[in-house]
Amino acid sequence: WVMELLDGHPDCICSELGIDREVFRKLIRLLKNNGYVDPKHILIEEQLAIFLY
Repeated sequence: WVMELLDGHPDCICSELGIDREVFRKLIRLLKNNGYVDPKHILIEEQLAIFLY
C-alpha cells in the first residue's frame, strides 16, 4: 500500500497521509541518515505511513 502511494499519483499520498511525496521521502532519508534501522518485519516507509495516517 505504501509503495503504491509512493509510485502512484502525487495527489494520492497527499490525500491519504496529508503529506507531499517528496516531504515523505525526505523524512525517510532523514531518519535513515540519523541511524534509524528497519526492524525485521516492517519497513521504515510503512512505519512512517502508519504514524502519519
